[in-house]
Amino acid sequence: MFFLRRPTPAQAQTFLDQQRKQGYTYPEVGESRDGLRPDGYSIDHHKARLGSGEACFEAARAAMRAWRMFDTPWIRLTNPQAPFQVGETLVVQVRHLGFYSLLPDRVVYIIDEPERFGFAYGTLSGHAEQGEERFLVTSTPERNGAAEERAVRFELFAFSRPRHTLARLGAPAARLLQRSAASAYTEAMRRAVGEQN
Repeated sequence: MFFLRRPTPAQAQTFLDQQRKQGYTYPEVGESRDGLRPDGYSIDHHKARLGSGEACFEAARAAMRAWRMFDTPWIRLTNPQAPFQVGETLVVQVRHLGFYSLLPDRVVYIIDEPERFGFAYGTLSGHAEQGEERFLVTSTPERNGAAEERAVRFELFAFSRPRHTLARLGAPAARLLQRSAASAYTEAMRRAVGEQN
């Protein structure tokens, strides 16, 4: 849903309530878990190092659970109090190209393992795109000279394609925004981990 001005909290809440009743807009629900690349979609895959060690990984897990990747100057979650759970509907508000978008998604799955933590959400009917996006933090062994440490990385994997007419017409701009969003999410996670370390 597009707005010329920032949506009011009441508008965002009404939109969220409507989207809670909607289903996913794509058949490949859950396929981002293993990095599958469905045909007919654009793929985004970004990785960035956040730091190292157990404290860094725990800070990254806490940041993920609190939706901190959405703490950016132009992307924010309209319902940041939402519980971190499968089936939760989220509405992301994006300010871009002189207007605002409300983008609804639903949490498809959560990954909670000793060395990986994250979630994926999939698009709902009010979204300009269709597809799925996985946010993940990992802790993996990495050689640092003679010593070995645990490298902590933030990873974003997504498959998507335009669904709304404006998104199809503006596909090059939409792809640029998706890449910019990946960078913004990464910087937000770096800030969140830095605050907790």
